[in-house]
Amino acid sequence: MKIDGRTIADAILNSLTQEVSKLKQQGITPNLAVIQVGDDPGSTAYIRQKQKTADKIGAKLILCHQPSAISDQQLQKIIENFNNDPLIHGIIVQRPLPKNLHADHIRLSKDVDGFLPNSPYPVPVAAAVLMILEQLTGPGPVKKQGQAPSIVVIGRGETAGKPIADALIKRGSNVTIVHSQTPKPDDAIRAADIVISCVGKPNVVRRDNVKENVVLVSVGIFRDNEGKLHGDYEEDEIKDIASSYTPTPGGVGPVNVAALMTNLVAAASKLL
Repeated sequence: MKIDGRTIADAILNSLTQEVSKLKQQGITPNLAVIQVGDDPGSTAYIRQKQKTADKIGAKLILCHQPSAISDQQLQKIIENFNNDPLIHGIIVQRPLPKNLHADHIRLSKDVDGFLPNSPYPVPVAAAVLMILEQLTGPGPVKKQGQAPSIVVIGRGETAGKPIADALIKRGSNVTIVHSQTPKPDDAIRAADIVISCVGKPNVVRRDNVKENVVLVSVGIFRDNEGKLHGDYEEDEIKDIASSYTPTPGGVGPVNVAALMTNLVAAASKLL
């Protein structure tokens, strides 16, 4: 079964649209500041999707596009200006960032990406994965047919694998993290009931390294030489072996953006 992320996202966004309408009656329009450094095409595409989604629910997005040569001091000054602007409710420094730059000075109340320690907001991609799994298993610790399934998260990156694994563990799920240093990774993947892949490379998950009736969630994405978007597995290869799977595009991505907008509206609502 293909998991339709757009349908899940639309239900969230319809609810947020109503919340934003009520906020506007109180004189508050949720406003997201996005700082982009450089011209990474993936970042540009993701920001474009955030803009469309913000427009859809009646929120605003301000893009602050900076050259790759910006200094850390200059970046911190921009962040501080947004921190001190009462009309800005959320701040994102779009990743990836050059290694000499830091995004850890965002005020916690505006950290709608949830990456800072003690952030009041969940990391949107982790929230998105939990929402998708809840469509299959219901709320609470992830269960399958009444039992706690084994979950493998492939990748331990700070922006996807790690926060997703942390969120699942916090819910009491049985989680194994597979990464580049894991011995015999295919054995761990093949034993899992649910595989969440966060790599962004071809053929990470294949028909020969998953078991029948597995649930597959592809968070990692990449573009081929023709610009076509792919996930960590090819849909045509796994669709008749997986019990459920997210497609690319139209899987985790729309729910991720909807979860971000949920954080933004929550941030704006705290002003009431």
